[in-house]
Amino acid sequence: KKDGVRWVTVNAATAAKGQTSFVMCGGCHGTMAEGKIGIAPRLASETFLAAASDDFLINTIKNGRPGTTMIAWGNALSGEDTQNVVAWLRHTTPSEPAKLNTAPLKGNAENGEELYRSICSACHGRTGGGFQETANGTGIGRKGFLDQASDGFIRHIAKHGKSQTAMRPFDLKARTAVANLTDQEIDDVIAHLRKNAW
Repeated sequence: KKDGVRWVTVNAATAAKGQTSFVMCGGCHGTMAEGKIGIAPRLASETFLAAASDDFLINTIKNGRPGTTMIAWGNALSGEDTQNVVAWLRHTTPSEPAKLNTAPLKGNAENGEELYRSICSACHGRTGGGFQETANGTGIGRKGFLDQASDGFIRHIAKHGKSQTAMRPFDLKARTAVANLTDQEIDDVIAHLRKNAW
């Protein structure tokens, strides 16, 4: 059922077709979407797939991610093929859709810069270039990512982490957090990223 967040049909048949198409993606993302450090991020992550809408995933597959190794697959994969890839990801790594905080961003970019440099840059790079700057974090500072990712999506991943990866939760109450950030501090970091997107 189309709900604006998830509308791709997920069942054994669409997933099987999607796995066949995903073979083209496996060179970078791994055959089971486990990712390859320094090359492409893990997609088989419950918190990531919980926050990512079908449109977010489909647009990324079709149009690629400018400035990264993620090329556009829109000419190689049909619309149905692309939907089936999403179906396979959701079938193999089930997750309930996350309830995202879609409130308007009210971050202080100056404070966010200080937080980003002291906490986030070690993995994501000084300018958010990800694998091009560091060996262990994805690119979150580029326009290609920030134009597609909503504030709600980034808030969710920052708070809850990206499961099955080194990206730990940063929630104020998280026991395993690298740093315990308030919702305001997370918004500050997002404001910094958006102000300095490249």
